[in-house]
Amino acid sequence: MHRHAFFRAARTPQPALLRGADVEWLADLDRTGWIVLSRPTALPGREDPVAALLDGNGDGRVRVPEVLAAIDWLRPRLASFDRLFLPFAGLVPDDLRADTPEGKALADLLAQIAPDGTPVTAAALGEARQTRLCAPGQPPLCGMAETFRRLCPSPEDAETLSRKDFESACALTDRVLAWRAALPKGDWTYEDAVAFAALRQSVADYFLACETLRYDPAATPPPRDPAKPLREAPLALPSADSTGLPLRGGLNPAWRWAAERLAKWTGRDDAVLTPKAWHALYGRFAPLMAWYDGTETCPPGERKAFFDTVDWGDAEGIARLADPALRAELARLIDAEEAKAPLRATFDALERFLTLREGFLRFLRNFVNVADLYPPMADPLFLTGTLFMDGRCCRLCFPVEGDAAAHAKAAEGSRCCLVYCALERKGEAGSTILAVFTAGATGALTVGKRGVFFDLQGRDWEAVACHVAINAISLSEAFVEPWRRIGAACVETARKLLAGKGDAAVAALAPKPAKPAMPPEMASVATLGIALSFVASAAAAIAAAVTNAPLWKTGAVAAGVVLAVSVPSVILAWFRLRNRDLAPILNASGWAINRAIGLTPRLGRFFTRRASLVGRRFVLPSRKE
Repeated sequence: MHRHAFFRAARTPQPALLRGADVEWLADLDRTGWIVLSRPTALPGREDPVAALLDGNGDGRVRVPEVLAAIDWLRPRLASFDRLFLPFAGLVPDDLRADTPEGKALADLLAQIAPDGTPVTAAALGEARQTRLCAPGQPPLCGMAETFRRLCPSPEDAETLSRKDFESACALTDRVLAWRAALPKGDWTYEDAVAFAALRQSVADYFLACETLRYDPAATPPPRDPAKPLREAPLALPSADSTGLPLRGGLNPAWRWAAERLAKWTGRDDAVLTPKAWHALYGRFAPLMAWYDGTETCPPGERKAFFDTVDWGDAEGIARLADPALRAELARLIDAEEAKAPLRATFDALERFLTLREGFLRFLRNFVNVADLYPPMADPLFLTGTLFMDGRCCRLCFPVEGDAAAHAKAAEGSRCCLVYCALERKGEAGSTILAVFTAGATGALTVGKRGVFFDLQGRDWEAVACHVAINAISLSEAFVEPWRRIGAACVETARKLLAGKGDAAVAALAPKPAKPAMPPEMASVATLGIALSFVASAAAAIAAAVTNAPLWKTGAVAAGVVLAVSVPSVILAWFRLRNRDLAPILNASGWAINRAIGLTPRLGRFFTRRASLVGRRFVLPSRKE
């Protein structure tokens, strides 16, 4: 059993991926040590081909067993898992094993693509695949192959035609052509047979219903179900005094085509179709219906499937499908393509290997651990861009899918300052992101604040803050926060006094006047005067104390007052900043996070950068007269 090493980042122990053995034997790592247990395959705004490759069951998520299955697949093909830690510029022979059948097949194909040993990129591999596997086709053969593929689709691969499907399609075509050749003599068409077959039972049902009403006037036909389509209703409403099927007024609108067909078959444009005329027509169509209903040569289901794909009137196209020379040439091409099946599978395996060789390690650094975050070596895969707002550059931006309010509720446990922004761009669908501010102050971050967001493709979006969750960002902000509140309280108190809110207190302290009360304006002036006198008295007392005391005592008292007010706020903020965690945010975004993902102050200053004025030169603006 491999003994995995761990590193500690932001108070969270994480498995270290330092060498190939750490990756090769990840199955020996306890699942409780993995940082991520499950994550979405698709990431908004970012392509992740490795995740798409690992999603074996196609459910849109990547889980631990699928990662371990990829490692087992690489083991007989990768020369050494240490190769994953080397810079990648393309596949080279040293990446592949030559002592296993799986690795040798890939190595031989790579040697054929690049005999000189130059690195093979994904583009070069795709070009070689197209050259080796795609043979030039001929239009008649391509048309025949497409028709046969639609006649007998293969459930394994609907884009190709196998030899088995080709033989089945040829047999089906021969049976349908034999049935077509047995069409009775006369001016019949396939459309006539289909129309009469659909019409005969409905007409018979109508005449039977009319006979029933004449026999028993109390009998009533069943009402039409309004939930069913109109074409499933009777041709016309039966009645006891009916002389025939109405072909103009009273005919079901969904069966209007029946009147046109009957006029064509009878050669007359009658208002009704009498039972006598119908029986005569039925007798004329008897040979056609016997041929249409026949099952000896070809079952009706096969005929319908064939003529749903091939037009009955396309005699040239039908003859082409039966051409022995074209069939022989298509069979030869199919055999040649099937002979390439092993080579096609080898190309698929080599493309899979190239994808894993290029990006598997980075995927693991965002799944087994979050090493891309500690320290910041590359942008973690879960980030989606950069937001510029309020004089800061915020790189901790997460995509938000679905309801932003539900996302914010789930992300509350992060203890971070969260700003949800709605993104807008002309000609593009809007979206929502979450920006985590980790440096500066929260005072200017309010709903409606505007900024600019740059996605991973470098496109700029208008960003408007639509929801803000305020939490402590820095210790300096926590230090001045109590004084800001005291100042705000003093301003509010002065505002209330100036508005006349202290009149009641003055009236309660003063003796009951024998003369009429002062006007409101004079009461407000008196209140302001009393307040100013209190402030002046306090200032005089403080000045006297400062004048009579030594300077160091005055400084000590002032420092004590400042610390007594600010230190509790700083301590509380320190605990909150220490416990900031990105795991709730990722959980809200669909990631199954197994351990805490702490956010240290140093990382906070890295991911949210403020404008620096150090070393800048300031000049006075020129005044133009």
